[in-house]
Amino acid sequence: MNKIALISVSDKTDIDLLASKLVKNGYTIISTGGTASYLQEKGINIIPISKFTKFEEILGGRVKTLHPIIHAGILAKSKDDLDKLKKTQYSLIDMVVVNLYPFEKTITKKNCSFNLAIENIDIGGPTLLRASAKNHQRVTVLTDPSDYDQILNEIEKKGDVQSKTRLRLAKKVFSVVSRYDSLIANYLNKYTQGDDCLLDENISIDAKELSKLRYGENPHQKAKLYQVTNPQLTKFDYKQLTGKALSFNNLVDTESAFSCVEQFDIPSCVIVKHANPCGVASSKLIENAYKHAYKTDPTSAFGGIIAFNKKINHKLISKILDKQFVEVIAAPGFDKETLEIMKKKPNVRLLKIRLKNKKDVVYEMKLLRDKLLIQEKDSKQITKNDLVTMTLKKPSPKQVEDMIFAFKISRYVKSNSIVIVKNNRTLAIGAGQMSRIDSTNIAYNKAKKQNISLKGSVMASEAFFPFRDNLDLAKKIGVSVIIQPGGSINDEKIIKVANQHKLSMCFSHTRVFKH
Repeated sequence: MNKIALISVSDKTDIDLLASKLVKNGYTIISTGGTASYLQEKGINIIPISKFTKFEEILGGRVKTLHPIIHAGILAKSKDDLDKLKKTQYSLIDMVVVNLYPFEKTITKKNCSFNLAIENIDIGGPTLLRASAKNHQRVTVLTDPSDYDQILNEIEKKGDVQSKTRLRLAKKVFSVVSRYDSLIANYLNKYTQGDDCLLDENISIDAKELSKLRYGENPHQKAKLYQVTNPQLTKFDYKQLTGKALSFNNLVDTESAFSCVEQFDIPSCVIVKHANPCGVASSKLIENAYKHAYKTDPTSAFGGIIAFNKKINHKLISKILDKQFVEVIAAPGFDKETLEIMKKKPNVRLLKIRLKNKKDVVYEMKLLRDKLLIQEKDSKQITKNDLVTMTLKKPSPKQVEDMIFAFKISRYVKSNSIVIVKNNRTLAIGAGQMSRIDSTNIAYNKAKKQNISLKGSVMASEAFFPFRDNLDLAKKIGVSVIIQPGGSINDEKIIKVANQHKLSMCFSHTRVFKH
């Protein structure tokens, strides 16, 4: 008795080639709707699903494969099952070729309505796939055109699809169906999510492989890049234009650099090394922004990641390449001459990155073994109206501007952090120490190494000062103004010390830890 293959696909890539070769190898094809018409147009004999089931499609084709004849033919596996089928004159179905309604493609269209999205939720397809995958010991299930060649090769050379292959395809099916369901759940979530709701009690993280990376955090670690498509989660949109494959660290550093630089409205540059900014500057001219950012810490800038918030040209690119070794240059755009230059520089990756839309809902995730932490991304900004002067000496308007500039940077420096700035540029940065005084000393020593004067500068701390040691050192190295969130039980003592040193100090009342 001929084997039977049920074919019902939205993606018709190579489906006529598959069907014709199956027929040559003794398969009878049963098919539905548009797929049936398409195969018939290609000259392939098929049995319409309604003729096979003796049941006309109803509800505009929404009910056609949801029939006992179909699912009994798929799920039958034991001798008793086979005997029962013979008594009812049902037939075994040996292969199911199905891919689903294009829900993902539909919802990405600009004018996609809610009703159109709902109409593109497949019901019969996932049911067929799940049933076939469950009974993979007998049934071959295909949902991806890239698997057609292997299947045909095994049939032609070995007489049938191998059990190992059927198992692999079954696993693939459950992955496909799971992703499909998560896309739908995530789409519906934006219509049901309240303003005070972070995420649902149960969430599905949809992630699709984009590429293999050169390596992970270290060369001996393998790594892949996945795109998380949940609409609730942050999008990090970029396109690599030139250069060799990215590494794990390249991407981590680039995300950090670009997240920092996109906070600024005027032309700005951020240089990142090991996930920490080592130089940040804003200026009317993007070239000057880079020059000042680089000057902060040229040693750390070597092999770093450079991000801009404005389009850059080939002249600036040439200056960068003449001045330092760089792993990645990221910006919203580049001129044509830049692309020509960078084609000859395979060791430097050029990334075009989309600036964050103010309407983007932003969350961030962190995996702790078998636990997943999800929180709102720290994107709160402060204005001069948020600053409360706690000392007798008040900051000048220019110093207030520098405080806000420093605050923006401090949230992207690993805690404990100290950021020292003046005139919209960093003078020194101390990052990631267990003790805040150590971060301050690091910042001071870096500035001293570069012969950068800290006189009249603004010092920002992402968290409160519990002790006076940082203020004593700040006074010694020339700092004039301090911005910190406040909130320590020793706030009054710290304010008193600031007054003794004739420092200006403002509280932001906003802590920006970065662990």
